[in-house]
Parts: sequence; structure tokens; C-alpha cells
Amino acid sequence: MRTLLALLIALPGTGLPVLHAQTDYYGRLGATYATNLLRDAIFREIHVRQSVAPTLVLGASLPITPIYRAGLEASLTSSGYHSTDGVTKTDLGTLRTGTALLNLEGPVWQRAIWRAGVGLIRYFPAEDSGIFVRGGTTRFLAGAGLDYRPSLSTRWELMVSLRYDFHRFTTDELTARGFTGHQGVQRISASVGVARARTRQ
Repeated sequence: MRTLLALLIALPGTGLPVLHAQTDYYGRLGATYATNLLRDAIFREIHVRQSVAPTLVLGASLPITPIYRAGLEASLTSSGYHSTDGVTKTDLGTLRTGTALLNLEGPVWQRAIWRAGVGLIRYFPAEDSGIFVRGGTTRFLAGAGLDYRPSLSTRWELMVSLRYDFHRFTTDELTARGFTGHQGVQRISASVGVARARTRQ
């Protein structure tokens, strides 16, 4: 990850042609769906899960070859989360997440682009309580996605994106209570925004 970041910093000073040294940046708004943060079935099924979360995404990339790019994509989500015990649903407050992914990207077909990356996700509970009584948690994250970027003007493109990511979830409080395992959490998001138009060959 450090090597990729150093490459992104160093690329503007290299001798790449202007056509391929173009910086790409974008912003999108959308929604993120996530699977359970916790599932406990010792006595009865108990689930802890986030609600579908409004999502803000910002990103930038630089070319590393004529057709492939490396970049950084960050996202922020905010929604409620709740526990379900049988038929009883309990509101647990507000939970925010922030992610940072170092990505590689390349063309699929015409204006469709694939992405794959690794990074971190941080959980920020509004209150230190329940499974977050000892505070939030930071986990490693892997993700992939597809973008479609039709032209809006000579300077801007529409950006329609789908993302999938995966991480293993736990907190200090869960560990202290004897939960030695990690819950696999999958997240799917869809978003729409604008991106700087790329010069295409």
C-alpha cells in the first residue's frame, strides 16, 4: 500500500505524455446495504445490522500505464443500526462508517471501467454503548466495482457506480465478552455523480 501511494505522489513528476498524465477526480452520492455486524445463536437468533445508509464517495486517480490507473477512493456513510431478537427490533442509535481504498482500475468495454482495491473501514458509533461500549473499530477491507461514465460535456462525465466490499467485523467489547470469532460483513452500494472528463484515444 505504501508503494502504491508513493507511486501516486511521484507520477506527476515523471515524463508521461500529457494525455496519459491526466488526473481523474470524482464525487458521488448513493446508498449502501450491509449484512449483519453480529449474529448470535447461543440461546436464540440475535442479529445486529445497519440500516441502508446514505453514502458520499470522493476519489481521484492517476495513470500508471496508457490504460490502467491507480487511485484513492474514500466513502462516508451514516445510518441507524438495530438489533433483532426474535420478533423484537431495538433501535441502537446512529452508526457512521468511513472507508479508504487504494484502487487499481482498467477498461471493460467503451465507457465501462472495473476497479479493485484494498484498504480500511472505520466504525464511528454516535454513542459508546452496546457492542461499541469500548469505542469504534477499524478493520481491513477489500472491494471491487464497476463504473459507467457517459459524457455530459467536454469537461464532465456522468458516473454511475456499483461497489462490493468485504471485511471481518469485531469490536473490543465483543472480544472482552468472549466472542473470539469475526463476523464477515458484505456491503453493496450504488451511487451516481460526476467525474472529470477523460481524454480518450
